[in-house]
Amino acid sequence: MPRAANRDLSFDHAIRALREGKFVLIHDVSSREDETDMVVAAEFVTPDHIRRLREEAGGFVCQAITHSTAKILGLPFLPEIYRLAAKNYSILTELADGVAPYGDRTAFSITVNHRTTYTGITDHDRAITIKGLTKLCEIATIKNTAKARRLLASEFRSPGHVHILIAAAGLLATRRGHTELSLYLAELAGLIPATVICEILDGKTHNALTNNLAKKYAKENGIPFIEGTDLIASFEAKKLSRKSSKRNV
Repeated sequence: MPRAANRDLSFDHAIRALREGKFVLIHDVSSREDETDMVVAAEFVTPDHIRRLREEAGGFVCQAITHSTAKILGLPFLPEIYRLAAKNYSILTELADGVAPYGDRTAFSITVNHRTTYTGITDHDRAITIKGLTKLCEIATIKNTAKARRLLASEFRSPGHVHILIAAAGLLATRRGHTELSLYLAELAGLIPATVICEILDGKTHNALTNNLAKKYAKENGIPFIEGTDLIASFEAKKLSRKSSKRNV
């Protein structure tokens, strides 16, 4: 089967899985993190999703949101907070360098708990926080800034146990991490632009699970596996198609 046909089939399986509240595995690229993340659409998250992320993935459980959602909610990138606080805590000037060894700027923003949670760390509590944040993401899609910020302030507290990741403006045009890759897949699926992602670690080597082992895990568990390079190719093809359509108008 040609690679393009294989890619389309993988996309179909992944999109269907996301829409059904199931996991998808996304590998970024070997020249970047070279890691595979477990991904689920945030609107469907349950305590059992969080349990599986803890037990089967083992990395950092985070919620990814779009850059436009973050702007509507008034959420900054974490290094921006550090730079402002550095006026009083000078050590933060050096710590605020948000560039990773593989060249990307961090996507990290603040951490939150929903106010109805207790400690915030349990599977149940984190699911509540994620579902609450996802409702704000849905409100943000209709550009209701005042309501979104009012609910963020009244329903959440910070710091907390759900780490928010903000995608780059322009999504995969400017950054190609799991944050952007997973949100692009959610966009293809027509879902609320919010995902929950977690790196898959290897308990034997104490490193990230290799690409081949991640594919094996996906096959054994019936989870769709997508290469980041294929998502990037799809994104760029759609961008070219939109440019072509504009020229032909």
